[in-house]
Amino acid sequence: QIDQAQNISYEIGSDSLLDGIDDALDTLTAGETTTFKSKLVGGDKAGQEAEITVTLNAVKERELPAIDDAWAQMASEFDTVKELRSSIEDQIKRSKSYTQGLQARELLTEQLLTLVDVPVSEELINADVERHLESEGKASDDPHREEVLVESTKSFQVQMLLDAIAEAEQVKVNENELLQYLIQASQSYGMEPNEFVKVVDEQGQIPSFVAEVARRKALSVVLEAAAVTDSDGKKVDLAEFTKTDDGFAPENHEGHDHD
Repeated sequence: QIDQAQNISYEIGSDSLLDGIDDALDTLTAGETTTFKSKLVGGDKAGQEAEITVTLNAVKERELPAIDDAWAQMASEFDTVKELRSSIEDQIKRSKSYTQGLQARELLTEQLLTLVDVPVSEELINADVERHLESEGKASDDPHREEVLVESTKSFQVQMLLDAIAEAEQVKVNENELLQYLIQASQSYGMEPNEFVKVVDEQGQIPSFVAEVARRKALSVVLEAAAVTDSDGKKVDLAEFTKTDDGFAPENHEGHDHD
């Protein structure tokens, strides 16, 4: 006998004990005993197969609350189950639209780069790579360098391409759009909006943020004009994605100020 434990409370389906215990317990009624084989977890015998003896002392059934309007009022901000269910369905749809929007955005930029040759200064890319590696405390010859080089090159190419689209489409950025973007960016940096705007302004980075908003608006214009379908060939409606700030949430600019 390796070890034993008594009077353990276990929820079937929780996978918090040994493999195979659920199947073993399913064959028992209160007071019965059975054996099964399983690999041990933890201790100096971990990974070894052993014969396990288990006795079911008692069975308890969890009683879930009735799904009614009273429960909806207690568990949410809604007064009825119907309103709560409608809200959940809407959230699921928005989440799916957001995910599809992100995928479409990535695929679109990849496709654009295959159609358009965007030359980028090697010196500029190398400087960005060095800055990135330095920020991570890595040496210039770090194995991670090649991956950073590819990402940096693509980032520059996408920015230059979107700059050209923004210019061609005469994209303008108004004060409210910039402010909303800065507020979102402040959250990714863990700073208060007013403090973040002050720091960005003092560092002369406002123009780079204006340019980033313009790029995202340019990408939105292209997405709206694109015919996007899912894996089943059904058209994907990106209206919600392109008209909200959620689809263009700020990315961390540290080490990647390309202006």
